Amino acid sequence: MLKKYIKIFAIVFIVIFILNVLYYYKNKDNVALIKIYGIINAGSAQNYLKAIREATNNDVYKAVFIKINSPGGSANASEKLFIAIKKANKVKPVVVLIEGLGASGAYYAACGARTIVAYPTSVIGSIGVIFESLNVSKLARKIGVSSFVIKSGEVKDAGNPFREPTKADVQMLQRVVNGVYNEFLNDVAESRNIDLNVLKRYADGSVFSARDALSIGLIDKVGFEDTAKNIIKKEAHIDYVHTYEMKENRNIMRYIFGNNILFGLDYIKLRFTPVVKTIFYD
Repeated sequence: MLKKYIKIFAIVFIVIFILNVLYYYKNKDNVALIKIYGIINAGSAQNYLKAIREATNNDVYKAVFIKINSPGGSANASEKLFIAIKKANKVKPVVVLIEGLGASGAYYAACGARTIVAYPTSVIGSIGVIFESLNVSKLARKIGVSSFVIKSGEVKDAGNPFREPTKADVQMLQRVVNGVYNEFLNDVAESRNIDLNVLKRYADGSVFSARDALSIGLIDKVGFEDTAKNIIKKEAHIDYVHTYEMKENRNIMRYIFGNNILFGLDYIKLRFTPVVKTIFYD
């Protein structure tokens, strides 16, 4: 009986292997599709980064197609995406399609791509950085609430909502914001080949329509999904775009046969968690 099961298992394995080989050769011109939707934070970015690495390192994919509809989010997470996309673009073409909103950190991430396409009604830009914190010190005094703080330095509790910000608080936080902003600004200027002084005119947090963004140089093309796919075909030297969305496939067969084409790779599962960072691209 055991030999019978072993024989069946062997036959199934061989059939799966043959199907994978046939599938690979039939669909050689594959394009990895990654969707960056919603707020960018440490959790969601980690999943996007896994997908980008998989799409970059797997030779099955001739190009990477990234769709963006996001207002941005964490400065650090957005920068990591920018770096990862930029590295991927050195290996194979990366084309971004801004579907509705590509603002702030989401736009920063998009700048790592070779080409940025946006729908005519998309909103783009918002190059800037913001630090925000609630301050309830006046209300706390009225209701008799206070905080007890022991600190090692004058600005260690900068942002404490139970006291008024001091001049030292403001100066320190402004330095941090300016530093992060300059990183954002320089990366966009270099990636988009825009003179830094010219870019500064528009990098005050303003958003732009797709056509205005095109005239500034923030994007490369105003169009639709077919526009982006035609660019991919040209850049990747392929005749047809077969898109495969990079998302987690929890099929039990993946755990038996490993990462293969038929049963899906270790793709991402979108997971949006509350934003806890206090510095955002905005």
